Amino acid sequence: MPLSDAEWTSLARDARRPLDRAAPPWTGSDGHDPGVTLLALFAFLADELAYRSGSLSEPARRLAHDVAPRVAALASLLSPAAHEASDGGGLRRVSYFDGQRLGAGDFQVEQDYLLDRLARRNRLLHGAGIVDGLAVTVDADGKAPRVVVAPGLAFDKLGREIAVGAPWSAPVPASVDALLVQLCYHEHGCDAVPAFSSGDAGGATDDAATSKPTRIVESFEMMLSSSPAVDAVSIARIRRARGRWQVDPKFAPARVRR
Repeated sequence: MPLSDAEWTSLARDARRPLDRAAPPWTGSDGHDPGVTLLALFAFLADELAYRSGSLSEPARRLAHDVAPRVAALASLLSPAAHEASDGGGLRRVSYFDGQRLGAGDFQVEQDYLLDRLARRNRLLHGAGIVDGLAVTVDADGKAPRVVVAPGLAFDKLGREIAVGAPWSAPVPASVDALLVQLCYHEHGCDAVPAFSSGDAGGATDDAATSKPTRIVESFEMMLSSSPAVDAVSIARIRRARGRWQVDPKFAPARVRR
């Protein structure tokens, strides 16, 4: 199915973070700004692909997430001067003062600062892999075998936390004989309410197009694939032997540094 507004927002947010670090002057609201132009171009291309295909496949979604750091690299190459003005790639937070007028963008910067700082610490201090738990088993008691992942925590390559709070399972496809069990960070909006635009003279309408989520849920996606995904953490490998699926004991998943 097509990406929801929350999923598009998540993709745009992932693309904006590296741009903020690589070229802060390019992340303003000026429509003639080169950074805005690049983001608009990628948004147009993604929208055109979604329109032509009717939906984005799982590989396409992973590819879209991989685009973000490439956009940042392109920005730094196109404007070395802008890169030099980025204060060495340091994180930015809001500087508060009495009488300051704050908007949604200011609070987003504050959230991004905390998230990016935590991700940097996780990435550089601990690395990517399993932190705790996430044991994998194969449940073959029902009509179709299912992969079951126990609760636990992992860090992906970007330092984002992938938390599984309760046992999670997925059916095993019958088309292959070996699969990687992978977890990918995912977030989505919830608790939508009618949104007011700056040009509204009165109140917001009940039109669903004007609704925006008031909360963001940090979650995960479990994938079963024969090859590793760019933004996922492989926690186990399962194989089919003599008609039965079982966890491969020879596969050693990556674990974070303690």
